[in-house]
Amino acid sequence: METPATGAPSPSEGPPGRPAEPIRPAEPIRNAEPIRSAELPRTGEPTRERGRELDLVDALAGVREVVAHTSYPLALPSAEPAREVAAAVLTQLDDYLIPRLRRLDAPLLTVVGGSTGAGKSTLVNSLIRAPVSPAGVLRPTTRVPLLVCHPADAVWFGERQLLPGLARGPRPAERTLQIINAPALTPGLALLDAPDIDSVVDANRTLSRELFAAGDLWLFVTTAVRYADAVPWRVLRDARERGTAVAVVLDRVPPEARDEIAVHFGRMLGGHGLGDAPLFVIAETTLDGFGLLPELDVLPIKKWIDGVARDGALRGTTARRTLSGAVGEVGSRVERLARAAEDQVRGASHLIGSVRSAMAAALSDVERDVRAGAELRGDVYSRWQELLDSGELRLALRITTGPRRSQVGVALAGRPAPGRRFQAAVAAGLARLITEVDVVATQRCRDEWQLRPDGRMLVAADPRLGRPWQGLADAAHDVVHDWQVWLRATAHAEAPRVRTKTRSYATAATVLLATIATIAPHASHVTAAGSGSDTLRVVLDNRAVADLAERARGELFVRVAALLSAEVDRHVAAVVKAGVDSGAAQRLRDAAAQLGVARSTAALVDAA
Repeated sequence: METPATGAPSPSEGPPGRPAEPIRPAEPIRNAEPIRSAELPRTGEPTRERGRELDLVDALAGVREVVAHTSYPLALPSAEPAREVAAAVLTQLDDYLIPRLRRLDAPLLTVVGGSTGAGKSTLVNSLIRAPVSPAGVLRPTTRVPLLVCHPADAVWFGERQLLPGLARGPRPAERTLQIINAPALTPGLALLDAPDIDSVVDANRTLSRELFAAGDLWLFVTTAVRYADAVPWRVLRDARERGTAVAVVLDRVPPEARDEIAVHFGRMLGGHGLGDAPLFVIAETTLDGFGLLPELDVLPIKKWIDGVARDGALRGTTARRTLSGAVGEVGSRVERLARAAEDQVRGASHLIGSVRSAMAAALSDVERDVRAGAELRGDVYSRWQELLDSGELRLALRITTGPRRSQVGVALAGRPAPGRRFQAAVAAGLARLITEVDVVATQRCRDEWQLRPDGRMLVAADPRLGRPWQGLADAAHDVVHDWQVWLRATAHAEAPRVRTKTRSYATAATVLLATIATIAPHASHVTAAGSGSDTLRVVLDNRAVADLAERARGELFVRVAALLSAEVDRHVAAVVKAGVDSGAAQRLRDAAAQLGVARSTAALVDAA
């Protein structure tokens, strides 16, 4: 099944199977810098519809700016694919879309690609009747892409307006595009022999995808043995989705099975939405002494290529069709990037939320233990017994709550403030409680972060996130100390109005009673034990003491919350440092929306 040529053939001079005019490397023109920012060079002649196309170029430049400045720092499943998509978008913008839109009248770039050993280089050599592209049994054969064009088109391809990331030069080197003058080609269309799409070399596969993305037209080569492989169909499916113009060459077909294989392959093309793609069949044959296919075997392809090259309207239609599909693909890829950017925000929010949840639980533990009187144990309980046995607690009650408290002033002369040892024990117990809940909460944060790849990444970057911050114990003691200072100041302002020499003792007594009521509002274990239970009930039943204790508990919890917030801030800082941008997804979608408007205004396909 061979597609008729769209123009008259341009057979090469000389007998079939021998090279025509000698092929020589094109002289390098100059090495312009690749496009790297939104401030794009306006090279080449303007197109006839400059105003409309420049609107689309500006929109693409806006997309490029946003994509180039969006990162995906957290190790999420969508991050690495997003980085690859972003790199592909930038490459396609720089290598193809923007340069081509600035020069719609430039020669078409036809990428000749396919699987390993499909015969791409042999086909290119045979079309121009000269062995310029290496072909052989060693794989990969094509390591450096080779572009063959008519000498009149060499300026366009040599100035690096298209594929600016590839250096030009006659000597093969990494990331180099070799340009060969081929007088046998008709001006207006160039052939680019690309590396294998399934090359064993990663760099070759990457470059092959990059070159396909920069092509106006694909000449896809497969063989009778490999046409059903998955890789070729994946590439062809991408072409269909992009709207890229494609022609297909089925190579090395056994003559006896030519019709059967061609029909089957044609049906497969139709089933994949490529039924209108030109299909050329080359029978399995013996190459001549120059490694070329018989000229008659490649003549239909040569006639088709020449026809496209000569027909300016057809070239324009082909370029615009591929451009329109590629621009649409950019929009869909940007939406994918926006979703990945949202994943980053959700990931960061989850990590931060887990820390806030852990620290909120830690604060609840402090509140629960304090309200339950859990601190009235151990050393604190021993000091409580001292208060009872020494009579200090009864004296404190007399001066603060007794009906004739002003008459006990003489008995207080030279007496130290009551309950110092008890309050020191309470301070140590509260500081220990705060430290313990922080340690538990921090470990909980670490455990939850370790369950997620983004959390593991942050912990690996800063192992301190898995441990309480240095100085936590001292900070907990400072929190309790400052709280006790606040309580003394408040008690001083509200102490009973007794004679001056008893005022300080009265303040200390008030602080003592409020401290007791703060840490033992529901100390049922003390009451059940009966040791000092009556005295404790007196303390707790005093309305003034109970009110002050309730405020003191609230003040203590506020200060503990502030300390735990510092732990939250430490973890949040690690997430922020990673560089998650909450506005990236919206900026990407805004740029894609502007591109969609510009694309509809440009009407690339209809305007051709």
